[in-house]
Amino acid sequence: MPCSAKAILTFLTISSTSLILLHSAEAGKLLDLFKNDLERIPSSENLLQQEKQSKAQLAIALSRESQGNPRKALSIHKAIVRDYPLSSSASTSQFKLGVLYMAQENPPKAFDAFQLFIENYTGNPAFSEAIRHQYEIAKAGQHGTFKKMILGVIPRKTQTSDLLKWHGKIIGNAPHSDYAPLSQFAIAEIYESEEKTAMAIDAYQALVDNYPNHPKASEAQFRIGAISTSEINRGSQDLGNIISARDAMEDVIVAYQDSKRAEQARKALAQFDLIEADRLYEIGRYYEKQMQYKSAIVYYHKVIAFTGSRHVADAKQRHTDLLLMIKTANNDQ
Repeated sequence: MPCSAKAILTFLTISSTSLILLHSAEAGKLLDLFKNDLERIPSSENLLQQEKQSKAQLAIALSRESQGNPRKALSIHKAIVRDYPLSSSASTSQFKLGVLYMAQENPPKAFDAFQLFIENYTGNPAFSEAIRHQYEIAKAGQHGTFKKMILGVIPRKTQTSDLLKWHGKIIGNAPHSDYAPLSQFAIAEIYESEEKTAMAIDAYQALVDNYPNHPKASEAQFRIGAISTSEINRGSQDLGNIISARDAMEDVIVAYQDSKRAEQARKALAQFDLIEADRLYEIGRYYEKQMQYKSAIVYYHKVIAFTGSRHVADAKQRHTDLLLMIKTANNDQ
C-alpha cells in the first residue's frame, strides 16, 4: 500500500534511533531517494545494518590508504557512497574521494568529488574544509602547478572554462566564506589575462560591491583604473576610458586611503591630467586648422589649466594669438 507523506514523517520519527548518526540533510535525502517508490523505504533494522556494514568497509578503505594503496581505497570509498548513501560513512568516503583525487593530481575529479560532498552533506563539520580544498584546486589550476602528465608526455593544462566554473561554484557554495572574495578576484584576473577587459572590470567591480571591506577590494578598485589606463596607453582616444580610469583611481584614494595602492592612484591621476591635456590640445589644434578659432580658444584655455602639461606654453601663445586675431578682425569690420 502506498505511503503518505505523513506516514513517511511518522516513520522517520519512530526510526530516529537508527538515524542518530545521520545529519538532518541526510535524513532529507531519505525522502528524496524514495519519493517515487515509497514502498522501498528501508526499515530501521536495515538502516542499522547498512550503518554497520559501511563502517566496516570504511575501516578497510582507510587501512588500504595508510598501506599505500590509494587505488583500492578509492574503489572502496566509491562503493560506500554508492551502496550506503544514507550511512554516516558515506559523507566521510565522499570527502576522502576528493582528497585522494587531489593526491593523484586529478583536479577535475577532485573538485567534483568535493562538490558532491558540499551539495549532499551541507551540515557536515568538514564543509569549510571542502570549500578550502576547492579553492586550492582552482588556484593551482590557475597557476599551472599541476605537474601530472597526460600519457606521460603532455603537461596537463586546466582549461579557462573549468577555472571560471570552479571559482563560480566556490562563490555559490559559500558566498560568505573567506574564499568567495578570493575566487571573485581570481575570476577577474582570468578575464584580465584573457584580455577580456569589459568582463574583467565587471568582475573586479563585483568584488568591490559585494566585499568592500575585504583586503582585495582596494586592489580590485585599482585594477579597474589600471585596465582603463592600459587602454589609454595603447593609444585609445576614447573619453570613456579616461573617465573610467579617473573615477576608479579617485575611488581608491577616497575609499582606501590607507592602502598601498592609494599613493599609486594619486600618481595615476597626475598622469591622467597630462593625457587629458594632450587630448584637449589636439582638439584645439584641430579647430584652429578648421579656422574655427573661437572653439580652438576654448580648448587652449582648458590646456593652460594643466600646469604640468608640455603644451602649456604653446597653448598660451596660440590662445593669445587667436584672441588678437579675432579682435583685429572685428576692428577691421
